[in-house]
Amino acid sequence: MEIKKVALTIGIAVLFTLFIVFLVDAIYESPKYQNYCSQPYPKSDPTNCQLDYNENLAQQCYKDRGELRYHYDEEGCEIDPYCDYCSRDYDQANSKYNKNIFFISAIVAILSIIVGLYLPKNVDAIASGFIFGGILVLLQGTVRVFVDLGKFSRVVVLGIELVLLIWIGYKKVKDKK
Repeated sequence: MEIKKVALTIGIAVLFTLFIVFLVDAIYESPKYQNYCSQPYPKSDPTNCQLDYNENLAQQCYKDRGELRYHYDEEGCEIDPYCDYCSRDYDQANSKYNKNIFFISAIVAILSIIVGLYLPKNVDAIASGFIFGGILVLLQGTVRVFVDLGKFSRVVVLGIELVLLIWIGYKKVKDKK
């Protein structure tokens, strides 16, 4: 491929990937931390406060993946400890969001690769751009979900993606003699 075609392929791949990422972000909004957590702060500067620490509550809260927090009195002193699960709830919502992004990305990526494979030969640079862009979209979705997957699940997901690309390559891109 000459340099113009390589540049066009890379440009289409990168811009297609960015387009899909930002389109999905515009349509499907990610969870916001502040929608789950808001820390109340004291109204004044506490000087002579006695901390009302509850060891049993703190241990149970830690075990349940919560955070020990306090209400504040009018002097700004910490009173009435409680367990706040906002971070845990946000992490669960974000994990679900990332899994959904992975599935959306996988579908768009596979469609992009298929489009690239079936475009006519006279637009080879454009077809290659869609294939490469589909691979980048798949990679982006996979990276997002990796944090939420276990070690074995990561290997399985990567294995399936690799087998899929090899199969597509074997069926459609193999050299025809």
